[in-house]
Amino acid sequence: MLKSILKNNYLIIIIFFLLASILSLSTHFFGNADINDYTDTAKFFAGEYSAKLRCSHSILFGWIHAPLVKLFDSFIFFKIQALFWLFILVISVYLISNKNKKTLLLLLTSPLIWYMVPWMTPAFLLSLLFLWGYYFINKFEKSLKWKYLVFSGIIFGFAAAIWTTPLYLCVFLILIYLSNKKFYYSILFVLSILIGLLPIFLLDQIYFNFAFYSIVKHFFSDAAFFFYGGVYNQGKTLHIPSILIVVLFIPIYFFSLYKKERFNKEKKGIIFLSITLLFFLLNPQIRMLIVITPIIILLLGKYLTKKQAIIQIFIFLILSILVINPYLIQVKYETNGEDFSSFFRNINNLSFSNTFSEDLIKEDVNNIATEYPNELFVVGNNNEDYQELARVYWGGSIKEFVSIEDYSLFLENKTIIAEKEVCSLSKIKNRRDICISIYLRKFVADNTNYTNINYAISINEPLNLQGFDLEKKYNLLYLYKKSS
Repeated sequence: MLKSILKNNYLIIIIFFLLASILSLSTHFFGNADINDYTDTAKFFAGEYSAKLRCSHSILFGWIHAPLVKLFDSFIFFKIQALFWLFILVISVYLISNKNKKTLLLLLTSPLIWYMVPWMTPAFLLSLLFLWGYYFINKFEKSLKWKYLVFSGIIFGFAAAIWTTPLYLCVFLILIYLSNKKFYYSILFVLSILIGLLPIFLLDQIYFNFAFYSIVKHFFSDAAFFFYGGVYNQGKTLHIPSILIVVLFIPIYFFSLYKKERFNKEKKGIIFLSITLLFFLLNPQIRMLIVITPIIILLLGKYLTKKQAIIQIFIFLILSILVINPYLIQVKYETNGEDFSSFFRNINNLSFSNTFSEDLIKEDVNNIATEYPNELFVVGNNNEDYQELARVYWGGSIKEFVSIEDYSLFLENKTIIAEKEVCSLSKIKNRRDICISIYLRKFVADNTNYTNINYAISINEPLNLQGFDLEKKYNLLYLYKKSS
């Protein structure tokens, strides 16, 4: 029976998709990094978010999902969209590879795919866009037909409209694919990228009155982290264990592509993948690799021998089993090893609970909303703790969850969150230096009535805010009342 199944490629895809769907929809895990940027944005534009929006990424992906969130009062469609794009991605890779079975099995067993299955992010959509953008720019490379360059540019531009990082990769593409060609091809590619970016330009102009809001915000955020450790001085250093974990997910036979004959045939694609991998290792996170994994697998499926493919698939299977174990645990138990990376880091002090924190917080928030209706609540101690409460609360009895940062700025009569001045610092007796001052400020049209805030909430720890006394302790939330 197993032999007959393995002979039918489409049956293999269907079985894979069923298993991926079961895993995604049964585990409590839905991702960690940047998840709020998508779910909170959707809930905000659905009119169901009892707080101000803070989004580090483009609002486009969340905005698109707002009607579904409004209709169903749920984030379930974020998981469904991920599964849908995964299915289209698998079919695309299969067809682009000319129905190569090695390529198909390499993709379906890839630990990167299984790692991302439960995540409520646009990861698989981005991976799909990268795949087709890469496909068309290679078609252009072989034919020099400008239409393929336009297709590629629009696709990469739309990927950047969802997740701004592809703009950096587009620079790599121009340097690798177009630097040896007539200059007007580069102009055409850039114009095509701008066409793909139009959706986010329009949204940013409508909602922020500045068409380049997302791009400028992203660029300065990256610059702040790279040069100064972030606006809150978080610090950012290369974490060797994190790099090693990411490297573990790069196929071992990827390096066989550097063999002279293979490299000469796929020179530009391999250079692009290599530079992109190095770029991703500057901020080592497993999830980043998903955008180029299908491209790597396409190349491996083309060049690996049957024996090499079997070895790589075997290694993939072992890693995939390890990857899905934290998700399987979270079908019934909450753990501090949510995904493979945190599971690995916390291996010596793993904890398990048959009660999920989010369920307790949701219960606490609903009780507070019932007992203290139509109130404003400061939430701390972390600046972004309010997001967690706004995300789990679906009622209409709470006026607003307010960040402790915004409340502190109100008390201090300040609007500037962070400021950095960069000056030329002349080394000669020069009368003048040139300085550029950049600052991040609070929303100036804020109409929240901070003086009427009488309550505050902290999550799982006492509140670090003067002028409030403990009123009541719930499961995980502490409720405070302003001192008389």
